[in-house]
Amino acid sequence: MKKLMTIATGLLLTGSVFAQTVTLHKNEKLVTAEYASKSEAVNAGFDLAETLKSNSSRELRKEFNLIGHSFVRNITVDNTEVSTQEFATSRDETKYRAIVKVSYYFDAEDNNDE
Repeated sequence: MKKLMTIATGLLLTGSVFAQTVTLHKNEKLVTAEYASKSEAVNAGFDLAETLKSNSSRELRKEFNLIGHSFVRNITVDNTEVSTQEFATSRDETKYRAIVKVSYYFDAEDNNDE
């Protein structure tokens, strides 16, 4: 009986050491280069959004800088939203850039350190 309790306690303790896989949801804002017209900026924003949706998990991991998470897999872009920002670098020159809001999720191991 004592041997059985020791084995059960050992299994319980080692089971808590293993990490769990969790699904994390994140949001990012990505900004394009500057453009002379609003329509160019909008097109660039949608090009970026479409590229993100078609990228592999490896490419998305680099894009979203997920270095702080352990064993990241299954990165999926959930939703994108494109808006434009008007700005001026001089008095007579207005420029535009697209802002792409990206919602995504991925699986990672939770090591219970956080």
